[in-house]
Amino acid sequence: NIGGLWLVLGMILLLVLVLLYVFAPMMTDWIAAGGTQWYRPHLIWLLVIATSALMLYRERKDGT
Repeated sequence: NIGGLWLVLGMILLLVLVLLYVFAPMMTDWIAAGGTQWYRPHLIWLLVIATSALMLYRERKDGT
């Protein structure tokens, strides 16, 4: 069902935009700090990608 797929992709996009809005100030502080671990901002995006993939996988598993 193409309509259901677009709905899920829209939800994922909305999740990414909200997380970007919430975590962008912290990410800029982490990047500006310089002395912290370089991978720390990427951990947030790893969680976003994993959550998105899980949502899409569950949607396909349900058959909708």
